Formats: sequence, C-alpha cells, structure tokens
Amino acid sequence: MKPKLILPLLGLLAASLVASPAAAQATNERIEALRARMGQVKEFFGTLSEDERRAFSGSAQNLMHLAERWGELEEELQRPAGPSYLPSFTLPAGPAAPLASISKELAPVSDPRADFVTSVLAGFTQSETSTGWCGHNVVVGFNDSGSLAESTLMGPGGGSFNGVARSTDMGETFTDLGFLNPGPNFFDFLSGDPVVACTSENTFYYASLFETGTPANPLTAISLSRSTDGGLTFGNPIVAVSKSARTHFLDKPWMTADSTDANRIFVTYTDFDTTGDPPCGRTPGGAPIRRTAIELVRTTNGGGTWSTPIVLAQICGSSFVQGSQVAVGASGEVYVLWESFIASFFGPRALRIRRSVDHGATFGTSVKVDDVIPTGEGFRLQGGFRDFLSLALAVDRSGGPTRGFVYVVWSDGRNLQVPDFAAFNGFYAYADILVRRSTNGGVTWSAPVRVNNNAEPLADGRGSDQYQPGIAVDRAGKVGICFYDRRRDEHNFLFDRFCAVSRDAGTTWRNKRITEHRSAPWHAVDVFINTQYFGDYDALASDFLGGRGGFIGAFQVVNTHDVFVPNPDVKAARVHFEEEEDDD
Repeated sequence: MKPKLILPLLGLLAASLVASPAAAQATNERIEALRARMGQVKEFFGTLSEDERRAFSGSAQNLMHLAERWGELEEELQRPAGPSYLPSFTLPAGPAAPLASISKELAPVSDPRADFVTSVLAGFTQSETSTGWCGHNVVVGFNDSGSLAESTLMGPGGGSFNGVARSTDMGETFTDLGFLNPGPNFFDFLSGDPVVACTSENTFYYASLFETGTPANPLTAISLSRSTDGGLTFGNPIVAVSKSARTHFLDKPWMTADSTDANRIFVTYTDFDTTGDPPCGRTPGGAPIRRTAIELVRTTNGGGTWSTPIVLAQICGSSFVQGSQVAVGASGEVYVLWESFIASFFGPRALRIRRSVDHGATFGTSVKVDDVIPTGEGFRLQGGFRDFLSLALAVDRSGGPTRGFVYVVWSDGRNLQVPDFAAFNGFYAYADILVRRSTNGGVTWSAPVRVNNNAEPLADGRGSDQYQPGIAVDRAGKVGICFYDRRRDEHNFLFDRFCAVSRDAGTTWRNKRITEHRSAPWHAVDVFINTQYFGDYDALASDFLGGRGGFIGAFQVVNTHDVFVPNPDVKAARVHFEEEEDDD
C-alpha cells in the first residue's frame, strides 16, 4: 500500500518512544487520542456530499485525507521498526542554524534535509505560506507534513501540520524551527492554513486551523499562537473561536493586527454549519440545510480574551461563501473581503467587502468589488490541482497621497477562454492577475487592471496561467503583488514565481521573475496530503513597522536539483525593483 512508503519513519519514531514504560504509556495515549480525533473528523465530513466537501480549503482537504486513511497509517504506526531502518534515520542534530542561501535573490525557508530521511520514494511537502515582517525579524508559517510526523511522535502532546521559520536579517537567511507548538493535549491538532502577523520585532502571532476539545466534546477552532521573542518560540495555542465539531467546521482563517493598537488582533474564518438551525433550517424531509458564513472575532488584549463572532455574510444550500481576508488601515478601519459562490463552483462568483470604522465592533453593508470568472475548468488548473480561492487584500498605511487606498487582487479567467472537450464547461479559461482599487474606503472601485504583462493570446491561440497572488503596500505607497506564473512554458505546465510592482497606485505594473528554475506542480511523493493539493495561497508582506521599504514573500518551489525525486520546499525572496526592464 502506498502509505507504507513513508510510514517506516513513523514506525521508527514510535519504536524510539516505547523504549521506557513512561514513553510507552504516552505513545498509547497519543495514538488513542489521534484515533478518536480522526474518527470524529471522518464522521463529520462523511455527512457531507462530494460537492459540499469540495468547498473546503486545501488544509481541510488534507485533514479529510488523513482521517480517511488513518486506519492504514495507525497500522504502520504501531508496526515495530525493523533494524534496517535504523542506520538511515538521521534528523539534523544540534541547534538549528540558518540555511545557506542559493542566490542573492532567494533564501531557503524550509529545511529539506529530513524530507527523504528514510526513503527515496516518499517525502514530506511544505507549502501554503504566510509571512510576518517587523524590523529585522521575519517569520514564515507554512503547511508541513513533516511537522505532522515530528510533532505527533516527538512533540509535547498534540499534533501539528504547521511549520515555522525565522529570519533575523530581514529575510536574507532563515532558520527552520520545526513544528509549531501544538500544546500538551494529545487530542489537540493544529491542521494548517497558517497566517502570520507581528506588532513589534519581538511580538509575532500565528493563526491556524485547530481541532481541540475532548473525545466526548470535540471542538473545531481557530487558534492563535503568540511569540514574545521575535518568533524563536511560540506559546501553546490560544482558542480564538470554537464550535462543536459534530455540527461545524471552522475553515480558512485570516488574521491581521491593528497598527493603532498593538493589542488589537482580528481573525476571520468560514463556518461550515450543519446544525439545521435558522436561518437555513431543514428540508421537508428533516435533513439539515448547510449554512456557510464569514465570521470575525477580535481581541483587544493580545489574545487573552476574544469577542463573540460577528456574522459578516451567510448563505444556505448549494451556494456558499469562502476565502475571507481581513486588513486594517492606518486609522484602525477594518476591511473584510470574501468570495461568494452562487449555486456551486461553476455558477456566478463575486468578490464582496465590508468595512468597520469602530475597530471591528460593527460593519457597514457589503459592497460588490467585481465578478469573478473562474479559471481553468472552473475548479482546477492544468496539472490537476485545485485553485479556486485566489484572492488577497491590502490597505495603504503610508504617509503619502495614497494613504487609505484599498486594493483587492485575484486571479480571473475573463480575458482568454479556449474550447476544451475535457473541461466541465467545455472551455479552459487562462488565469490572469487582476487588481482593483478603492480611494473612498471601499464604496466604489476602479476598473480592473491586468497585473501580469505577458502577451496573449499566443500564436496558437492559447495562453498561460497566472494564479494565487499575494499583495502588500510598503511605507512609500508602492504596491507589490507576487504570483505563480507559467508564461515561460509554451505548454502552460511548469511555473515560476513572478512579482510585480506599481508606483502609481495600481495603474501600471512592472513584472520581474523571482525564481531561477521552473517547477512542476507535483507533490506525488507525499501520502499525507490529498492528490489535488498545491495550496490555496502564498502571502506577501511589507514591514509592519514601516521602517523599511520593499516586500518579503515566501512561496513554494518543487526542487528537482538536489533531491532524489521532485519535492516541494519553501523559499523566500526580498523584492526590490530597480529601474531595469521588465522580465518576460
């Protein structure tokens, strides 16, 4: 069976833990807790249709995948490790050290040395990144299936799918610090979707999906982990919001801090609600009608206590809302963006936004930013990976004339569509990066502007995909957007990382290729994640403290140069634009 390609690592670690009676007791308790947790997750998702399950984030899909295969994984987990594995098992020893940079542009973020530690046929995947930058210190959070193995069998208690890396030299070099601390409770599980923010060089926050509670009362939650030493260590997860995991799943968190009050943090998320309570109720046959909602919670004391959830949007049935983003302006105004899906993935979509001028206590009515024309075949891009939540939000906090401008960026298929017999809708829509700007607090919006500047259509009538943009605004009011880009592959399969910058408030854009080598969207060596996984986002950061210009962003590459088989890793780029010509 395929899981046996990678589970010798787990078997070996389990063997090391049962060396003493105390370790054996802890191991058995941990396995029982994981069995109960995965059983509860499987039970909840088993009540949903395939179409309903599609709407969940990439990290939620991975959790579903793990729960469905847990029986096989546990069988391997409890299998005694043979002596043939022992000589090959060597995790990096000693204190963590900065990873060597491969170029002036790129810095390794995740440490690839343990990815193939016991097998050349199977490895771990790192992806889906968020970056927090305050002064000299930069922290990157990312999904990491290697962290799951390490934390489950060598951690303090719970499991963690979250990796964390830190730079103390403004992104020149990074140290991979391993898994994000899941806390001492064996039943707790940090399941990814990382979001990182900071309020000082010492104080960093890390938000995540979090499964907690007890086997009798399981909870689905969004957690906040806090660091007071510049991201070197993080405390136990704090529950920002939780609901019963038997009838809810909290998904796709986003988080930001308020520059006018360092203790004020905002978290948004999607609530998948199967209670059958109002406003959605039940069918005539008594079955609960699914409700999805974009909700917000806030803290005014750095995560010590949290408000009750504020419902910003909700919808019933086959329609749904998903993919919220939250950002705070220079005067403390709060913006929340999300995508509304009308009558499934293949129906109309729209970006909507709401604004608060009282620090998130109340919000104005929602405003439509633009329609979204689905990319690819409506759900997936060429290569078979899902991509339907490509949107991002930023607010200008600079002191210049663009202060207060709001920017929304997303990938969209309106510009070039070609017939394709294999596509659900009969055509393939090539993805472009579009941006719109509001100068009046989100009331009205400029016309959409295409960010990627590659010429299309090509001679054969086809095009290339640009997708998953991240956006930030620096202290000078420059707008940066980074995204994956296939323009350099005539077959529209291999991807690079490109960044674009605008010095005129999003009116014109210059593009620059960041990566040295193209990658294939391939993670087939990792059995912990679902087969359509690439990740939903990679965020971009500017210096939250406003002391330095430019941007820092981490992103996924698929390494084909110094590993046995292609394998995803995370790298980061410090983005500065000189006056050279655009790349193509």
